[in-house]
Amino acid sequence: MDGTVWVVVGVVAVVMGIIIYFSMQTHKKLVSEGKIISRRTDFMENAEEFTLTAVDPARVTEAVKNMDYAAMRTGMKGSSEHQRFDFTGNGWSAQLRRLSSDGAQTVYRFSFTSWKTRNGLAQDALHMNQLMTAVEKLFVTLDPNTTVREVPLELHTKHGILS
Repeated sequence: MDGTVWVVVGVVAVVMGIIIYFSMQTHKKLVSEGKIISRRTDFMENAEEFTLTAVDPARVTEAVKNMDYAAMRTGMKGSSEHQRFDFTGNGWSAQLRRLSSDGAQTVYRFSFTSWKTRNGLAQDALHMNQLMTAVEKLFVTLDPNTTVREVPLELHTKHGILS
């Protein structure tokens, strides 16, 4: 190899190092601010079911509406009547919905319904993590004794010709 190739390889290595450094700094900052939790890279492959004391659906709706969607780069559409909220991000979607409610307790389920991957990792996982953390905090704020149960998703993979 001639000198030009080594220069290009060196520049690419330096650029990759800088990108990794700044992404790690961003991750550490968001963890320290409580905006994300350090999670496994496949966290989106599990739904979370929140069981809390019976809560007025209007309180859940209000809390969902008040999340900082601009910071999470996430959109939300929902139905207060049906207690179903759909979220969209860059290449992913998620849903929060009430599963059951009786006089004593209410159960909500949060799950990612689709996401794109690159090199085996979810794209935009940072904003997915921010949304999941916000949803978890929402329920703990409504009832500090909220319990959370992880439920593995049944995944269906789409394969394209060029994937």
